Amino acid sequence: MPLYEFECLECNSQFEKIVPIADAARDVTCPKCSSSKIKKVISAGSHRLSSGSSLSTAGAGCPANSRFR
Repeated sequence: MPLYEFECLECNSQFEKIVPIADAARDVTCPKCSSSKIKKVISAGSHRLSSGSSLSTAGAGCPANSRFR
């Protein structure tokens, strides 16, 4: 099951919860205030590159990608 991040629209707290994909926002309540007024937020952690990463070196060891360097 995936881990989703949520924000409570009542108390503005953010929290994570593991839920089935089909039930991502259904039946989720805020652990701080118990409100059901929540929204799913985009997780920044899955979109970051490490500080040593570079697009020009992606796939550097792969001969099929050598034509793109």
